[in-house]
Amino acid sequence: MSKQTERMLGCSLAIALALAACGKGGDGAAGREQAVANTPKNAAISMCTLMPIEAVNDIIGSAYTIAEANDEKSQSSCHYSTAQDPAGLSLSLTWIQPSDYSNPAEHLALQKAALGGAKLGDKLEPGMIPGADGGGPMHIPSGPVEGVGDEATQNLLLLTARKGDYTLMVQIVADVMKLMTDSTAGKKVVGQERDLARAVLSKV
Repeated sequence: MSKQTERMLGCSLAIALALAACGKGGDGAAGREQAVANTPKNAAISMCTLMPIEAVNDIIGSAYTIAEANDEKSQSSCHYSTAQDPAGLSLSLTWIQPSDYSNPAEHLALQKAALGGAKLGDKLEPGMIPGADGGGPMHIPSGPVEGVGDEATQNLLLLTARKGDYTLMVQIVADVMKLMTDSTAGKKVVGQERDLARAVLSKV
């Protein structure tokens, strides 16, 4: 077997980014390392296990007693609640798998698209909903959220963040009357969602 053939076989065993590196004549080993770095570490994540109810309560000072899991092939969510507050909090994580794309360009496009809908919501909301800047009757600030993952945005108390191949949604269902009567309530919820997002993304 020629060295060229061996090199091509080595490339065929790597995932998409490694294939691209070999195809360009670069170092196959370096390409494989980059591919692994950009691939989900664990395709069987369970959010309720990743973020136990005790950890959630510690981070935001809540007192949830119920954690309900919904785990699928490339997504996992956990709903935290109490008998008195069934709406509670939801953490939902989705991730890109190597089987979802065939080349680095498609991989990058999927990453960029992860927050597409959330970003569009941010652009439309200020002109459609009074007080979208946090100064209206609902006191709900919206827009980009700094310091969370690679990028994050907040839209009507739904925080969406991305880190690499992972996209996370955090939503605390707040009391509407409290939001309307307490100008600090909306900002507090946004802060809690931000803290939760940071905690989740630090684990993936």
